[in-house]
Formats: sequence, structure tokens, C-alpha cells
Amino acid sequence: MAGAGYRTFTAGEVLTADNVQTYLMDQAITVFANEAAATAVITSPTEGQFRFLKDTDAFQYYTGASWANAGGSDIGFEQTFLLMGA
Repeated sequence: MAGAGYRTFTAGEVLTADNVQTYLMDQAITVFANEAAATAVITSPTEGQFRFLKDTDAFQYYTGASWANAGGSDIGFEQTFLLMGA
């Protein structure tokens, strides 16, 4: 159910495992020390999922086949935000 869109939860609502995976896990930017740490945790990435690697300052997304640097190859976190207009 990746790419399900944005959802606003109501106070007291019980979260299902599917809600956590779809809305919280797949749509959050997770931060890892390095590629090995990320690979150990994200074993089945979904297309459009993002991650950040601290050792290389790489902001990456999953293409459906592999991880790619956001904004093009060899571009770091700070440069990506400049391209995004932040």
C-alpha cells in the first residue's frame, strides 16, 4: 500500500500494523549511520521510499530497483535542499 497518500489520524484511534507500515514507515525519512546499517533495517524497500546516510550525507530514494541519490548522482544532503528551494 505504499504511496497511499497523506492521512490524518484522530485522537484515540487504534493504529493497525498496515497503517504503521503504510503511513508512518514508508512515508518517513529514516536516518542511518551508513549503507550497511540501512540495508540491515530496510530489507524490502518500496518505490519512492527515502533514507538519509550520515557517513556520506546522502539523501536517497528507492527507484523500485535500487537506491539513487536525490537530485542526481554524487549530491549530498545540503545540495539537495538547495535544489529543492529550501
